[in-house]
Amino acid sequence: MSPLKKFLESVTKSEQPRGPAPAFSPMHIITAILIIDSAHSIGRIALSKKMKIGEGSIRTIIKKLVERGVIAVDSIGGCTLTETGNGIADELKGLLVKRISFNLSEMGIDLPSHAIHIRSELTKMPLTKLRDVAVKNGADGLVIFSYLGGRITLPLMTEDISKVYPALASYLEESFKLVEGDSVLVGFSNDLIHAEEGTLAAALAVVNA
Repeated sequence: MSPLKKFLESVTKSEQPRGPAPAFSPMHIITAILIIDSAHSIGRIALSKKMKIGEGSIRTIIKKLVERGVIAVDSIGGCTLTETGNGIADELKGLLVKRISFNLSEMGIDLPSHAIHIRSELTKMPLTKLRDVAVKNGADGLVIFSYLGGRITLPLMTEDISKVYPALASYLEESFKLVEGDSVLVGFSNDLIHAEEGTLAAALAVVNA
């Protein structure tokens, strides 16, 4: 089992609830790793502002990451990834090829949307289950595109979206360097942060399938 899969298993493992529900999810923990990797070093307050969650929750996330040997904390430099953390971040970046805000208006969806290009086929998990994962983690819905046979498909709807949504097809081709078997997951919500969290959860569910 890869370091990423082991880590995902540890942070998503169900536990009996004790007291009030935490104000963060496993996806916040993954997001924190990606932010720390990008920043190389970041303080607790800056991380809290970037993730838009309270400092109390950030302290708990940092504690969990330190306990798992993923980050080290320095009173001057802030949070940095350890060797284990770098390995997890590298795996994440290998899967999550690109993450951007997206526009689904041609499909009649005008809510803030977030897209993640993943280098993985969606053969191990039913698409309806992926949508459920996204919704459970904050998104209002999820649109799934796959690149198959040199065409961008919308599974269960069309094998070539250029015939139905030509502008969207061009937008996808311009935004991502797709290769055979790639997929693009686009979550949408009234709030962009929730769209990001839902889409990320769905992308990571593909890894764990």
